[in-house]
Amino acid sequence: MELPRHWTVVSLDIVNSSAGGYPRQSDLATTVEQIVGRIEHRCPYPGRWIRRERGDGELILVPADVPIAWVLAGLLPQLRQEILDHNRNKHPDHLLRLRVGIDCGDVSVDTAGVPRGGDAIVDAARLRDCGASREAAVAVPAAPVVAVVSDEVYRRVVPVNALGMESWMFRSVRAVVPDKTFQANAWLHLPSQPPPAVSAAVDGPATAQTPDRSASAPAGDPRDLARLARQAAGLHRNHDARQQGDNVGQIVYGDHATVTNHGPISKGGGSA
Repeated sequence: MELPRHWTVVSLDIVNSSAGGYPRQSDLATTVEQIVGRIEHRCPYPGRWIRRERGDGELILVPADVPIAWVLAGLLPQLRQEILDHNRNKHPDHLLRLRVGIDCGDVSVDTAGVPRGGDAIVDAARLRDCGASREAAVAVPAAPVVAVVSDEVYRRVVPVNALGMESWMFRSVRAVVPDKTFQANAWLHLPSQPPPAVSAAVDGPATAQTPDRSASAPAGDPRDLARLARQAAGLHRNHDARQQGDNVGQIVYGDHATVTNHGPISKGGGSA
């Protein structure tokens, strides 16, 4: 077994991927693969990306030679623009949108280039599927990309304004996935626009904290998600996201992960 090495982990999931049957599902999944391939080709830094897909999203391992700041300031804006280009003249029922989770850390990759494990893979999937991500996708339906990044990623990039990343572009949130006993401080980010307010505001600034997998799931009914999303949409219409110190949290449901070797896409893979 190869020793773990440091990667930036980007976990993508297509919003509302199950609707429309296999023709729509296949079209959107193929489009995501092609978009990510073009962005990788344009990446100005060396190193081979590792990619794996599962039909409704993709897991990307970006090598350590690629600065984490470029993932936020380069990859995400390009992803947004590519999706806008794809969606032009598309029927509203066939628009492509993505929820994205980003973390970094050691990941074990075998000699065939297949990811075999690492907390960053799991946590990126949890961040992608957290309530802040889901509520923001509802509150800002025109946003092609809704991202939630780990506190570790944020602290490596934003406080030093690397590649123009500024604090007003991010909103502090509490990412919780009750059925996965996961919770962590994280940051909501929508490329090219201020992040919306989401439900369950938290008093005081977020602090660095290791994800707690042993915490008990907070009380809550999954049916409340639609109500929370409507509240988030209302807050977004009346809130200036550039104000500092507006920390929020949320309840979240669901999980998914995807992992492929560079080159031909493999349909196999486990769930994080």
